[in-house]
Amino acid sequence: MARTKLQKILIIGSGPNTIGVDTELEAAALQTIQELHQVDKEVTFITNNANSVIGNYLDSDHFIISNLDANSLIAILRNNEFDALIPTLGGAPVFQVLHQLDEAGIFEQLNIRLLGVSLRTIANTQNPESLNRILKNIHEPYIPTNILNDADAVLKFVHRIGYPVILKPVAAISNSSRMRCENEHQLKQMLASAFRISTTHQVAVEKSIVGFKEIEMTLIRDNENTRMLICAAEDFNPVGVHAGDSVVFTPTQTLTDQEFQAIRTSALRIVQEFKIRGICHIQFALNTVTGNYYVIRVNPYFDRTTAFAARATGYPVALVCTQISFGRNLRNIKIPGLRQHDSLALIEPTLDHIAVRFPTFSFASFANANQELNTRMKSTGSVIAFGRSTEEALLKAIRSVDSTTTSEQAALDESRLNEGQLINVLVHPTAGEMFYLLEAIRRGYQVEELSELTKIDAFYFYKLIHIVQIEKKLRKNPFDASILQNAKYYGYGDSQIARLWKCSDKKVREFRHTNHIEPTFKGIEPTAGEFPYNNRSYYTTFETENEAQISEQPKVFILGTANSQVGTNSAADYVTVHTIETCQNLGYETVLINNNPGAISILPKLADKLYLEPLTVENCLNIINSEQPDFVIAQGKWQIVTDLSEAGVDITQLPLSRTSRAENVDSHYLVVGRKSGDTERNLGCFQTDQDDSLRFPSQADPQILKKIEHISQSELRKQSDGIYQIMFKQEGTHLIVTGTIPLAIQDIPFMTGVLNYDLVDDLVRMALGKPEGDNMVEIPNTEGQLKLDHIFPYEQLQIPIPKNPPFSLAIGAKISKS
Repeated sequence: MARTKLQKILIIGSGPNTIGVDTELEAAALQTIQELHQVDKEVTFITNNANSVIGNYLDSDHFIISNLDANSLIAILRNNEFDALIPTLGGAPVFQVLHQLDEAGIFEQLNIRLLGVSLRTIANTQNPESLNRILKNIHEPYIPTNILNDADAVLKFVHRIGYPVILKPVAAISNSSRMRCENEHQLKQMLASAFRISTTHQVAVEKSIVGFKEIEMTLIRDNENTRMLICAAEDFNPVGVHAGDSVVFTPTQTLTDQEFQAIRTSALRIVQEFKIRGICHIQFALNTVTGNYYVIRVNPYFDRTTAFAARATGYPVALVCTQISFGRNLRNIKIPGLRQHDSLALIEPTLDHIAVRFPTFSFASFANANQELNTRMKSTGSVIAFGRSTEEALLKAIRSVDSTTTSEQAALDESRLNEGQLINVLVHPTAGEMFYLLEAIRRGYQVEELSELTKIDAFYFYKLIHIVQIEKKLRKNPFDASILQNAKYYGYGDSQIARLWKCSDKKVREFRHTNHIEPTFKGIEPTAGEFPYNNRSYYTTFETENEAQISEQPKVFILGTANSQVGTNSAADYVTVHTIETCQNLGYETVLINNNPGAISILPKLADKLYLEPLTVENCLNIINSEQPDFVIAQGKWQIVTDLSEAGVDITQLPLSRTSRAENVDSHYLVVGRKSGDTERNLGCFQTDQDDSLRFPSQADPQILKKIEHISQSELRKQSDGIYQIMFKQEGTHLIVTGTIPLAIQDIPFMTGVLNYDLVDDLVRMALGKPEGDNMVEIPNTEGQLKLDHIFPYEQLQIPIPKNPPFSLAIGAKISKS
């Protein structure tokens, strides 16, 4: 018998960050939880992500640390009386676990309802054979796929259809990519991996459509079968490069109206046929020669593309989908911010700007990795940029890649490549591809030639040619006001112009101010100005009308952490979120600059005002000059902090280590200690000597703990105010201090949770010179140990894992009980 009232809701998280899973799923989950709390629902969240921010919004009874496998979830489901489960916030791996739970009969036994997507829809969209069967029934074109469970059968099938082919594990136990095979050697190599990660020991094999244009549609459908296109995006790279490694534009740039309407109609038909209620992301491959398209993927869950759609359009996707899951419909869901009584969610977003998602890589940290781009995702993060033209949005995206990763974008120095090397990286897409394309244009390559070599639409090469033409004019005409005005309009940054003029950024900035070439701020909202809207999100451009409203309140300008990289990843975004909340609790208006489209910190309900802009000196100064903040806060010392300080900005730096606790330091224990004025206090002792993990509590001998506490306080007296990590090595009954460093960003989320102490709140209050908050609580007793393990991207990049991988190359972290 169905339950009539859905009160206790379970959400399964996505687990630790890896390549392919940034913070976008946590961001969607947090918005969903906030919306459910608005209607008095009891929400429980399950995760093993050590960097999860959601524990800050739920009590310990509703934030469960657990492995995300079928057995663990079955035990949790049996021990609780959940009415419903939301499965769309954990990505594809959660769908595979749900399939196992369904086979065990758990949902029927416990009378648990799935919200947003049914088990049948999950099965039909995640199994290529089922997906294609349904697409065939509704006369939607698809790529024929064969599901096989034997290597010999695969080889025979491929011999019949010819290379290249695409492999995809069926019901993979982890996030998996489509693998492209050019020959039998590659096929045999990839088959072993594909069979290993398939829970059914099956692979889907299909003829490759590499070279077709890739189009992505994000849609919403409600309970009345009202369907809406939220965002249509176009990949810069054709099929063959993973969409997560491609530059992505919205609105679509090159589709004819006939092509666009055909694909849009197909997408609307598909969400109806699969009876999806809520979000759906559909990928298409378009043959630009014939105009024919193929459906290549249907994702009825939140992912990086839905996050990009929400940020690019300003449409509150997660809020609307949550309300749909509880029976409301688009015609009676209100969008926050719209100031018109009939302005409901039934507004298909219209954009008066162009948004770009640009991938960022960490190859400088993994020199042995193959940097060629293919169907296996390799980027560790991305940035988003906005502009009034394709050129402006693209140039802003390029300079959004901060100085610590600029060298990592290009695998080689493009200016030093000979012609053979340059052609090779054009034919075989490589990290830093945009830089190679610009270099080819500088050398005189023609549009037709480049389009043939790369299979990239000629439209983009005309845009790149325009960018290079502006570059040449700037180089030939230093300090020409009219040429500078044009360059700024199309997205050139002060630092880029300074390099061309062979002068300092400061001189460009001063010349720009003298000639009254100043930026304006434009709001990011879904109606393109059709309705009055309370904007909280902005981007800069060089036009006349300024849409930003500046308040007279005391305010803090917070530097976000931009794209996820190894070392500083979701833990850094966790710190940003807590910094925002502490500043608000202290009575400040919070103004954030950030440009990671999947970041939790850029959610609409967090910072009071958000600027989605490159984290450069120019952009920060533009905002600081406009907002006039009382404080500028940054997480420790990094390149942008140094550059802003040199530009005369007084920055309040949180005393934090930007990467992790000291590496290659021999230690058995790690103490977190606090120094404020004449007061020193130990907050907790961790164990560090097993598998490079971090464990709490340490379970050290009481006598050793007493010595550790005494020595720690002695060490703290030597430090300035802040929170520190003091590492100890034990030799018999003796203790040796092997390192004392500021609190490491990577460890903060785990330490905050296990110590039950808001470390970021304390640091921010100390930095701003404010009284201590209510975070001075007693450390709770912990049953057993909680363990932190770093997650590294070696396997995803297909390179050997070293014996002791450095913490600074971690991409995420896992928490478990031991």
